[in-house]
Amino acid sequence: MSNWYGTSRSNYFRVKDETSFRKWTDCLGIGIFKHDDDPTLFAVHPGERTDDGSWPSYDLEKDEDIDFADELARHLLKGQIAVLMTAGAKSRHEKAARRFRVREEEITRAEH
Repeated sequence: MSNWYGTSRSNYFRVKDETSFRKWTDCLGIGIFKHDDDPTLFAVHPGERTDDGSWPSYDLEKDEDIDFADELARHLLKGQIAVLMTAGAKSRHEKAARRFRVREEEITRAEH
């Protein structure tokens, strides 16, 4: 089975209430970028809670599925748009190993 490896982030946007927004991102383990030239602009990224760079789909504290984009939209100032971008690829080392008859346990994985 292949693993997904990726990275995600959003564009910059303004929020209604910075304190409420930060509390929400902290609960989900979401990272925040603050714009260098405009302290009222924020962007988000999946943070350290994920190894694959994906957006959260489950709230561990509440033990329930979440719609990350919908929850983020509730924090946006009227007229603001959040664009959630993700790029990545599936690892194919297992398929290549089988093709060249290398046992998977002999593969040395590199950490990035």
